[in-house]
Amino acid sequence: MWLAHSPGAWAGDPIMPLSQVHKGMTCTAYSVFSGTEIEGFTASVVDVIAGDAGAQAPAILIRLSGSRIEATGAGNGFSGSPIYCPDANGVQRNIGAISQGIGQYGNTELLATPIESMLGQPVVPPSDARRDPALRRRARNLSEPLTITGVSAPLQGYLTRAAARSGRALYFAPSRPLYTFPPQTLRPGAAVAVGLASGDVTAGAIGTVSYTDGNRVWAFGHPLDSAGRRSLLLEDAYVYDVINNPLGLSEAATTYKLAAPGHDLGTLTGDGASAVTGVLGALPPRIALHVLALRPDTGRHLSLNVQVADERDVGLPAGSSALATIAPIAISEAAASILGGTPPRHSGSLCLNIHVRERARPVGFCNTYVNAGGSPAGVLDTTMLADVSQAMGVLDSYQLAPLHITGVEGNLQFVPAVRQGVLLGARALGPVRRGGRVRVALTLQRPLGPRHTRTITVPIPRGARPGLDQVTLSGTAADSAPSSAPTTTVTLGSPGATPPANANSASADQGPASPDELAHQIATIHRYDGVTAVLVDGHKRGVRRVYRDPNLRISGSASFSVRVRR
Repeated sequence: MWLAHSPGAWAGDPIMPLSQVHKGMTCTAYSVFSGTEIEGFTASVVDVIAGDAGAQAPAILIRLSGSRIEATGAGNGFSGSPIYCPDANGVQRNIGAISQGIGQYGNTELLATPIESMLGQPVVPPSDARRDPALRRRARNLSEPLTITGVSAPLQGYLTRAAARSGRALYFAPSRPLYTFPPQTLRPGAAVAVGLASGDVTAGAIGTVSYTDGNRVWAFGHPLDSAGRRSLLLEDAYVYDVINNPLGLSEAATTYKLAAPGHDLGTLTGDGASAVTGVLGALPPRIALHVLALRPDTGRHLSLNVQVADERDVGLPAGSSALATIAPIAISEAAASILGGTPPRHSGSLCLNIHVRERARPVGFCNTYVNAGGSPAGVLDTTMLADVSQAMGVLDSYQLAPLHITGVEGNLQFVPAVRQGVLLGARALGPVRRGGRVRVALTLQRPLGPRHTRTITVPIPRGARPGLDQVTLSGTAADSAPSSAPTTTVTLGSPGATPPANANSASADQGPASPDELAHQIATIHRYDGVTAVLVDGHKRGVRRVYRDPNLRISGSASFSVRVRR
């Protein structure tokens, strides 16, 4: 009958204290196996595990049965599935929720978190509860992985490797089913997502609703990051299927729900030791992320629009912002999509503008990228990823005053070609007076292309010595993968952001000291990509920027002699 409730606010179901739970009870668990329909299956109580002084809370050992659950077992995405047992009067009461796997083959024997722990009430185990610290050490949460949608296959491989380095599993799912499914009532057993972002790119942890009372929701049966107060998206979810892996060896090799976050329904407000909690209705503060990509050689363009949860008002409790996770992913996806893949040889540009309420003009940078094959497989440009991640790190390190980010815009252009000319030679086209400009003919070689010449002018200092002098021109090399390839943060929680090396007015813990310094630090991400000149006339003169081609990266170096007149 509880499944027949109206889709409005869901009243709290009766609960059963852990002291009344005992081995041998035959109960029913509820979860979503496909789509949005809640299905029931048998959950038998094997035993009750008492807590201990080592912060191991009490738990319920359960065994699942039934054709539906035995075909797959319970894995990631099942955490929070509520369990109802009859009391002495036959009333179905919520005893808790599936929360942890124990590595059992088939994933049908698991631990459940008592409902009292999830609701923050005192928990008293029954007198015959046994202690089993070894079993508790083997247990692992079932909903840690982050599920991302809207990301193409080449980028998925790179992000999976980046997530593995941070010790987290990462799943990818189709954005939404072909047909539109209506917003779901978050009632016990329903699929739920804790979201970082929604829109063209989504990211969230998938689980199951354990308990509701009016507009308040409890889920997962374990923490997300155990970070306390939160301000993330509370969403429904659509389950495509349960992917079966009976071994259950690790986060990356276990049964899991292939599911996608759905509609934004409320705000996740708490991330406690035994559950995540949220409130239906008002959504959390969000940052509008807009990425516009253009391919100049074909005229093709596309845009991505993402709403990113903003936790700055609650102090970035996970240590870094959702924007630091989503912005590099969305920008990389836009670049890869406009090119139809991740060609190792490519050229392009990115202008990143960050709008903050505390500053009249946007904060940001513009850089060009020329890659002759230095990026790892599956990611378009690691240098671009590093630039975006550095900018997000500066934003996260700003702690001395409130910072309200009202929007982020990324404008990029990419072509699947190396727009580079290697400097093979240079010669002066006549003499020049001190303080004047000499015309110089450059000989350039395009990679896998023709050789051609280009004429530029180079200034000669007023203090140059008359006579025959030498000028050395140096271009900007093509980008290559850094020695330590940047790893995009793909977890809901990560260590605190580290300010860049040029943070000079505040301590490393404080980050930039003002919005102007914040803007300066992000602006220094810009790199000059033109030709510089050094005049040698008995002693070395200063380096001067002499030429920049907006359509061609000139690399290499060359020297020429010039006769300087008085």
